[in-house]
Amino acid sequence: MSTQKRKKISAGAMAPMVAMEAYTRARVSRADSHLVRLRVSALNGCRYCTAMHRRDARKDGWDDARILAAELADSRGDQLTEDQRAVARFADAVTHIDGEESVPDELWAEVVRHRGESGAGQVLMEIVTINAWNRIGVATRLDPRSLRGVEERDIDPERPET
Repeated sequence: MSTQKRKKISAGAMAPMVAMEAYTRARVSRADSHLVRLRVSALNGCRYCTAMHRRDARKDGWDDARILAAELADSRGDQLTEDQRAVARFADAVTHIDGEESVPDELWAEVVRHRGESGAGQVLMEIVTINAWNRIGVATRLDPRSLRGVEERDIDPERPET
């Protein structure tokens, strides 16, 4: 892995990202936010965001098993509730988007059933926001060790065999 430092994004360019962040924080539950942020950051391989969201989830009482279930929702979905599995599948579909069929009507309807029409839209914005943050983190090679309060297990967790 390259360790070349890259130029940071200007504050002016980051302002819309901060606004998106504020928007979703005010509208998406902490539980859904943790689930989405952990899952999407793991899918995108953003070490900075993954470490940050592991730390944040722990602060809200999540244990390692719950964090792992969110990150590995495709193989550990049995550890999530039905509505959490729907949100995780939605996060996967939006993250791996490849045309309009990427988010099938059935999946959208399932998220609406669990979160309501407005709630589904808010979760969508949460998924969009963390995907954008992940792209910034990966492209600029943000260092997870620069985060305050992260532990080594947040940066390089031990993974049980799946």
